[in-house]
Amino acid sequence: MIIRRAALLALLWALAILVLTLMPSSGVPRWPWAAQIHLDKLVHAFLFGVQGVLLGLALANWRTWSSPAHPFLLALMIAILYGAVIELLQEGIGAGRHGDIWDLAADGVGALLGYGFLRWWQWRKA
Repeated sequence: MIIRRAALLALLWALAILVLTLMPSSGVPRWPWAAQIHLDKLVHAFLFGVQGVLLGLALANWRTWSSPAHPFLLALMIAILYGAVIELLQEGIGAGRHGDIWDLAADGVGALLGYGFLRWWQWRKA
C-alpha cells in the first residue's frame, strides 16, 4: 500500500516538513536537554530520510528507468534541494527562524540514509 501511494505520501510529508520548519519559533517547544544532544539535527535527518524514501518509491513507480538506482538518486537530490529551499525560506520569512547550514547538512545526511535504505531494500528484493 505504501509503495502504491508513495507519491501522495511524499507530497503530504513534504507539506508536513514545510509547516513544521516554517512555524514561528515561539511555537517550538524548548527543552534544555534537547540542545545538548542536538535533537533538532536528528529530527531534520529523520524528516528528510523519510522524504527521500517516499520520493524514491514514488519516482520508481512513475516510469521505467534505465537503472534501478536512478529514481533513488533523483529522490536524494530533490530531498537535499528541498532542504536548501526551506533553509532559505526560514532566513527570508523571519518569525524567529533562521537558515542554518548544519540543519541543511542534517537534511542531507537523512536523505543519504534514505537513499541507502532504498538501495539496501532493492538489493534484498533481488
